[in-house]
Amino acid sequence: MNRLFQFLAVVIVIVSPLISGCISTQTETASGASLARQISQSAHCGLTAPGHLYLESRSEVSILETLPERSLPLDPIKMIDFSQEHVVLVALGQKRTGGFSVTLVGSKIVDQQLELTVLVLGPEPESLVTQVLTTPCAVIAVTAAGWNTIRILPAEYNR
Repeated sequence: MNRLFQFLAVVIVIVSPLISGCISTQTETASGASLARQISQSAHCGLTAPGHLYLESRSEVSILETLPERSLPLDPIKMIDFSQEHVVLVALGQKRTGGFSVTLVGSKIVDQQLELTVLVLGPEPESLVTQVLTTPCAVIAVTAAGWNTIRILPAEYNR
């Protein structure tokens, strides 16, 4: 039994660096640009469910025009060069009050997965807020190349 543990310890020491060496992380494009940048945000995007919406062409921007209760300006999205960047809307879903926001704080590509880290803020406890339905979101331009899937991660925040 002791030899088995010794053998496993040797295997772990040899294999661990090989496995960790296979993980590739990218924090900027080949030209040195940021992988993602926030171009807009709104308290009234019209996306009533939490999650994200991915747009890879200018023609898909018309989807946003049909959203109910949307006050999100579409001009900054229409100005994107979709051959270089795509658009991700990160939505908090419908909220019962004002005071909510979502902001991009980081991005990286890990093994073909684009990870967007966002900071979500809500109203302070006991603060006065408007009693209105909101649908907060952030509009993020992301590099069009180097990844296959998107993952949205929450940022740590201490008040």
